[in-house]
Amino acid sequence: MKAEDIKRLYQVSPRVHEGIENALRQLDDASDMYRKRRRNVRRFIIAFAVIASLAAFSSAVYATKLFGLLAEPVGKYGLDLQVVQATADSAQTPPLPTERKYAMPKPTYLPQGYCQLIDEDNEFNDILNPEGVTTYNSNGNYKYTDGNNRWVHFHVYRAENYHEEARYIVDSFEREYDGHKTVFLTRQFEDNGEQEHYAVKHFEDWGYVVDCYYHDASELMKIMEGLELQEPEEEAADHLEPPTLDLGDDPYAGYALSMEEEEREYRLGETFRWSHQIVDAPSPLYSFKDGEYEITVKAVKEHNGVKGLDRSGLLVPNDEEWYARYFNPDGSLKTPYTRTDTDFGDGVNSLGHREVKEIGRRFYLVTVEVKSLEENGGGFNGQFMTNAGGAIYQDKIEKNGTAVYTIGVVADQDETDGLALLIPSKETVIDEQTETVAYKEIQTVVPLSVDR
Repeated sequence: MKAEDIKRLYQVSPRVHEGIENALRQLDDASDMYRKRRRNVRRFIIAFAVIASLAAFSSAVYATKLFGLLAEPVGKYGLDLQVVQATADSAQTPPLPTERKYAMPKPTYLPQGYCQLIDEDNEFNDILNPEGVTTYNSNGNYKYTDGNNRWVHFHVYRAENYHEEARYIVDSFEREYDGHKTVFLTRQFEDNGEQEHYAVKHFEDWGYVVDCYYHDASELMKIMEGLELQEPEEEAADHLEPPTLDLGDDPYAGYALSMEEEEREYRLGETFRWSHQIVDAPSPLYSFKDGEYEITVKAVKEHNGVKGLDRSGLLVPNDEEWYARYFNPDGSLKTPYTRTDTDFGDGVNSLGHREVKEIGRRFYLVTVEVKSLEENGGGFNGQFMTNAGGAIYQDKIEKNGTAVYTIGVVADQDETDGLALLIPSKETVIDEQTETVAYKEIQTVVPLSVDR
């Protein structure tokens, strides 16, 4: 009989099977010639002894490695968290409850001064419940605050849907409270950055997983040790049912939906059509339209800051702190300046790293002409930005029925190569033959020819 036959007959786990094979392989290597005649008998004895010892061990300990909340390392800083359900005939871990109860967190311990933040219309406000009465929140989030930007934040997940690929994890360990496995994690995005702490607790008998975020690691352990689940009030449980969207007489309610991205590139001086619209349709859900225009990016030239420009055209004209980031008191561009670059790493094999450097920058004025193609068309509501950041200055004059914009943009010295003006828009395309609706995010790109 081979080891594969033993595995098939006794349905042991792959790890037990591997242990048996390793033990037999070591015996084979150590055997002398005259012992090999009796090797098969000894292989059977050893194999069944290993099975017997591991069978007793597996029911108490080994099952925790096969079922329930598992935390598997991925690379140096990654951790794969998921719940693996036991089979119906497995005695090690309870299978998913056949009749699931609605559940919400019931923290029996919270740091001093904390009480729950009441949620109205799924938007948290600053109304505090002084008695700390637990109030159900229909979107599955539960927040507690001490009023000083210190939070205890819970999320509830169905166990069979829980799977987190945690990244930037510099430390983790496990605890068990009343039979509920809990994994504690410390996340750090940069090699010398601040650390944040959270934990995940699996309630096998309820079929839920709850995670919790808190800034203090020792207090987090107390919170998770005392964390229980409870059923919400009857009216609160009703909110757990997924809402139904009444589309009324929408003729496209049954159509397949898709999200698409498209990039359109034009040359400096080239005129192109631009629109931000949803096509005309009988349903009001699709009939929004923001106009159609002809746009020409006419010219770009370097300028010494905002000298000679109307300061009211600045992004935040009255914010002195913001102004001082870019300009000197006389309006000239502040260059060079201190820039902090962050390499975020991949969170699996590397953390982020910050580097501080002195870098020069330049200020450009871009002239853009916008003409409406509709009679009595409204004002242009598009936005101008660059691949190096948003515009910080904008002025407009009307000239022969055309709006002439002057757009001011700042680019660091190492970003001027490939600098482009971006004008985003959205469109919806409805194909009645294929019964599809495609929402398009469109990025119009015009490269700017600037001196390097």
